[in-house]
Amino acid sequence: MKMNRIRNNMCPDKGTIMSKILIPGFMRMSFLCCLVGLLFLISCKEEEIGQYPVDSIPPQSISNPVITNFKGGSTITYDLPVDKDLLYVKAVYQLPNGVQKETLASAFVNELTVRGFAKSAKTTVRLIAVDRSRNKSAPVEVEIEPLDSPIFDIYESLSVIASFGGIKLTWQNPEKEDVVVSVMYRNEDGSYEQVENFYTSVEEGIGAVRGMESKEIDFAIFIRDIYDNYTDTLFTTLTPWKESELDKELWRGLPLCSSFSYKVGPITNLWDGKTIVEYFDTYYLGMLSSEKIFFTFDLGVTAKLSRFKFWGRNNWYFNLHHPKEFEIWGTNDPAVANGDPCSWNGWVLLLTGTSEKPSGPEPTAFTDLTSEDLALAHNGEEFEFPLGVPPVRYIRFRTLRTWTDSNMSFLGELTFWGQVND
Repeated sequence: MKMNRIRNNMCPDKGTIMSKILIPGFMRMSFLCCLVGLLFLISCKEEEIGQYPVDSIPPQSISNPVITNFKGGSTITYDLPVDKDLLYVKAVYQLPNGVQKETLASAFVNELTVRGFAKSAKTTVRLIAVDRSRNKSAPVEVEIEPLDSPIFDIYESLSVIASFGGIKLTWQNPEKEDVVVSVMYRNEDGSYEQVENFYTSVEEGIGAVRGMESKEIDFAIFIRDIYDNYTDTLFTTLTPWKESELDKELWRGLPLCSSFSYKVGPITNLWDGKTIVEYFDTYYLGMLSSEKIFFTFDLGVTAKLSRFKFWGRNNWYFNLHHPKEFEIWGTNDPAVANGDPCSWNGWVLLLTGTSEKPSGPEPTAFTDLTSEDLALAHNGEEFEFPLGVPPVRYIRFRTLRTWTDSNMSFLGELTFWGQVND
């Protein structure tokens, strides 16, 4: 642009002379700039990240290593070499499955921990000091002997029993190790196929496999850790209990205790099949005394209950009068159920539950609910009954606390599952 302006201001003869002088010089300058840029790019590609080596003198080795073995690994403490440019100490070792591993510890600490071992066995670990010039010291070899991995204790604690529609597993994991509890079953072809994996690190683990027929099934369960160490396999044959949804056509409400009044009803709103409900389709109770709100109804059959769901009021999920803490009581005695509607004599506590919102423990306005919150509310909040609860026909739902500690309670729908007694 600058040359064009110059040329436009010049007379033809002088412009021709200037062109002969300036254009070749400009081309030479452009060529030199391109060449310099190309060399710069090439040099950038070859440049290594980090500090360039400044010497070729290796650091001294670590000294006085002390081994502390624990389940699945070992901690090694040592004295660091007196090298001003020491960067880190590296442990090189091999896991039982043949995988070569390296663990690094900075120059600001004097210990490192190696993990991933299965059964207790002696293993050699090479400790190497590395400086900022990437020089390596002579290795110091130490022998470790980790204790058996926590997966074997978990395996020994594993309990598997028949449950509704499948099996129930429990285990103890006091080390809170990251593990996978894998469940397989023998299919019709006679081979084992994966049915469930439980990824867990909790201290007391619980797992349930559902959706299986009520017939004799061969199961195989084993445990592995994140390092691909495996336990033996537990083989067991169990018959899942038959589970079905209880027929709501048989349900009927029983008299309400005089300590409460209902703002919206009737109680049959709880089993009309509508799960996304507004104000007039809820069962909405208020307190007339300090007694915690409860109501009673008849299932129409005697059943060993497995689980239940409840739905709240649309646009008020996890807020206002939505039950937060509650109890389910039951009895199989018609005299108890049809007696004094305020009496608790003869009733058995079956379950204590807490409504939990995925996004957190505080009440949240409907517009602030997350997609996970809404998915849970729309699908129904589900709770399992302990396997040891007795068969019952009559149910009492008691709200201990709502999400806003209010003196009212509302519900939209209830559904129960279990094994009906013939």
